Amino acid sequence: MEKKIILPRLGETMEIGTISKWLINEGDEFKRGDIIAEIESDKTTVELPALEDGKLIKLLYSQGEEIEVGSDIAIFETV
Repeated sequence: MEKKIILPRLGETMEIGTISKWLINEGDEFKRGDIIAEIESDKTTVELPALEDGKLIKLLYSQGEEIEVGSDIAIFETV
């Protein structure tokens, strides 16, 4: 089943974030807890862990792009 990864709010005032680095590529499998990306806000950079096991189907944003909190950033399928 396909699911989406969203850009989470990393702080109370965060409205926009930037993917500073993807740590997985399309086609890669990952486990719950694996770090899949580094997300930068105006105040900090945070590692984004996978919330469940899956296989990355499509990255919806490139590194360096600004994204609104709550936006879909990737599509994966559960394994």
